[in-house]
Amino acid sequence: MNLQAKIKRDINSHALMACHDLNGELASIDFKALSRHSDDDGEAAYTVENGVATIDVRGLLVPETSSDYRSWGVTGYANLADYIQQANDDYTVERIVLDIDSVGGYVKGQHLVDEAIADNTKPIQTFVSGNAYSAAYRIAVMTDRIVAAQFAGIGSIGTIVKHTEQVSRLKQIGITVTNIRSGKWKAVFGDDEPLTDEQLAEIQSGVDANAQEFFEHVASYRSLNADTIASLEGRCFDATRAKELGLIDEIADSVSTSSQAKQSNNNPEEYDLNELEKAQAKIKQLEDQALSDKAASDQKIADAKAEAQAAKDALAKTQASTRQAAIDKLAADTGREFTDEQVTAFKAMDDAQFAVAEFMAKPITPKTPELPDGLDKAQATNGREGGESAIMAAVNAAKAQGAK
Repeated sequence: MNLQAKIKRDINSHALMACHDLNGELASIDFKALSRHSDDDGEAAYTVENGVATIDVRGLLVPETSSDYRSWGVTGYANLADYIQQANDDYTVERIVLDIDSVGGYVKGQHLVDEAIADNTKPIQTFVSGNAYSAAYRIAVMTDRIVAAQFAGIGSIGTIVKHTEQVSRLKQIGITVTNIRSGKWKAVFGDDEPLTDEQLAEIQSGVDANAQEFFEHVASYRSLNADTIASLEGRCFDATRAKELGLIDEIADSVSTSSQAKQSNNNPEEYDLNELEKAQAKIKQLEDQALSDKAASDQKIADAKAEAQAAKDALAKTQASTRQAAIDKLAADTGREFTDEQVTAFKAMDDAQFAVAEFMAKPITPKTPELPDGLDKAQATNGREGGESAIMAAVNAAKAQGAK
């Protein structure tokens, strides 16, 4: 099966694409010339000048090609990953530049380039000479720096699935197709029947899940927010707007002229745009640090409040337990059974109030006055019955006893 047939098959089978204007890109590929291409016609994996290896990334990005088709507007992920590895292993290469002019392509196979860039040990940058849309931009964000030409196109961040329905055309020529299935998901999404709402939702969920991974991928490498990337809604931007949004780092004619501009700006009499960028980055760093410090301080305050509340709750629990024990003891000592209202009132009192209530609740036992030493009840009775001499004798005896 030739490359054009494979791509057409994949599109019809709803392969996930990260591509801007897929139909336009397919129309621009000269598949007839490509079919006559042989391995002997292949271009070099990269060119090297002054220690810089430049790898062209062109046209539609597909999982793999049997040969190098970049001149015809097709780049295979597997081939690109191999070129990056070759440049990384080349002792004549000091750094690598990906020269990108691509509208993106398949989702399948992207991981091959991800791994190659992640394993690369040399500085690697991107120069967007034409466009870096969708999957092509996904590759660019993994490099150390993105420089774009003045009229380059950046963006189209998201994924898409193509579905073609031919039910109306089939009816016009008198053809009706009936699919007899063993299950409702068997051989669905064909072009010979309309999509149901459930089938459409199934496709949409796959698109949304992969798009979210794309948003988070860009956000992590560009120090942006994934929600911010999602809010772009797949729009495309020129280089100036892309730089304002933080999607690229610099606008220049090439990566080399960008480097030269940095060197010439070392003259203090010249205006150094790079210094402005550094100052703006420093401001953002300080602002982010301030927000981070405030968040940390707020968290410490929140933690301290939480600890205080926990201690307060523990103390209240202990006090409640102690008060309940005192109420139970008071009930046992007095032989009384307190109502729920009384118990609630006891629990609401402070310690001083409860002490008063506890005292009032206990019965008062009358106390018989104590007799002086040496005078018992019989003596007192006898004194009254026998006359004053017996009483006085007892009193004098008691006094004498006390004087000893």
